[in-house]
Amino acid sequence: MMQPLDETAVFKRFEKPSSRAFFFLFYTTHCAQCKIANARIERVMQNGTFEVDFFKCNLDEAPKVSEHFGIRSVPVCMTYNQKGEQQRVEYALKSEAVYESMVLSVNTRKGDPKLRLLGF
Repeated sequence: MMQPLDETAVFKRFEKPSSRAFFFLFYTTHCAQCKIANARIERVMQNGTFEVDFFKCNLDEAPKVSEHFGIRSVPVCMTYNQKGEQQRVEYALKSEAVYESMVLSVNTRKGDPKLRLLGF
């Protein structure tokens, strides 16, 4: 399950160095596509073993986060490598395969390719 973060926690996550890559889902409460994206990301998390931290943030309750990142539409997903460098940003609802590829691009544990949606 993705760990929900409030506005303060989001900014702390970027300030505090960590040796783990991380994935963010930014959403709003009444967005139907955001709910679908959340479910797809949860399935990706269940189907793999990743050394990636998964977070989500409700932008209805975190307007400064939206302003800081220049987010104009939701859902939006962002991945960051172990150094805290942004690797990929995807706006709008995507397939499970896209979310999986985002996670795999920052995952340090590669695992068995036969268990992945994309097969690599």
